[in-house]
Amino acid sequence: MRANHLPAFVRSHVIDRGAARLLVFSMRFAFLVPAAFLVGAPAFAQTTTNTAPHPPKAPTALPAPKAEPENPGAYLPPKPREHEGPSAADVGPVQKHFIRASQTDNLADTQIDDNASLKIKEKVAIDKRITVPLIHDVQNDGTYLGSNDALRFEIDYLNWGAVTQEQLGARRGHYFTITWDNHGPRADFIARFEYREVNSKEIVRTLKQAMPNVSGAVRSYFAVTDRAYITYGPVVSWRFTVLKGDTVVAQAKSYLW
Repeated sequence: MRANHLPAFVRSHVIDRGAARLLVFSMRFAFLVPAAFLVGAPAFAQTTTNTAPHPPKAPTALPAPKAEPENPGAYLPPKPREHEGPSAADVGPVQKHFIRASQTDNLADTQIDDNASLKIKEKVAIDKRITVPLIHDVQNDGTYLGSNDALRFEIDYLNWGAVTQEQLGARRGHYFTITWDNHGPRADFIARFEYREVNSKEIVRTLKQAMPNVSGAVRSYFAVTDRAYITYGPVVSWRFTVLKGDTVVAQAKSYLW
C-alpha cells in the first residue's frame, strides 16, 4: 500500500475509479431499456389493431327483384263472412244470457215437425212446489213507437253496445224472460221452451237450458233472433216446461197454444 504524499486539498478531489467502473457499466446498457420498449411497441399496436372489428362491406349489387311478394295473400280482397251466426261482439253482453235460435233451418228437418211433439206421451207429475209465476217477453225489432219509458229502457238495454247495422241486426228478435220457483228440495232440472212463429205456421221448435242445483226463484232466458227472426217472424205461441229427469213437474203455456 503506497502512501499518498499529495496535499490534502488534492486528495479530496481524487475520483474513485471502482465506482466509476460500475457507473460506466450501467451507462453502457442504459440504451437497451428504451430499445426494448420500442421493439415491443409495434407488437402491442399490432395486437390492438387485429382485435378491432372490421367495418361491414358495402354491397356491390342489389338482390334481384321478385315478381310476387313473399306473402301473396296480402293483396287479396277480404273473404266474405260466412253465415256461421253472430259473433260474440255482435251478440253483446246482454244476449249471452239467452239460449238463442238465430239461424234458419230446413223445415222438413226440424227437431219437431208438424206438431209431432204433441203426440208424444211424456211422464207428467206436476209438483205444486214448483211454480211459474211470471213470463215476460219483448220484441226488439224497431217497431215500438210508444212512450213507455220502462219498455224503451229495456229495448235500449238489449241494444247496448251495438254500433254497426250487422250488430243491430244480430240483436233483433223476440226475447223471453221466464221466472219460476222451486220451493221443494234442491235438485237439477231442465227448462224447455217450445214455440211457433208467424211464418213457420204449425212448425214447433224447441230450446233447452240445463238448470242445475236449483232452489228458490230462478230465471230462464230464451230468444229468437237474427236470421231466424227475420225469416220466420216473432213467436206467436209458446209452451214452457220444467222437467226433472224425463218427467214434467211444472208447465205454463200461451193462450194460443
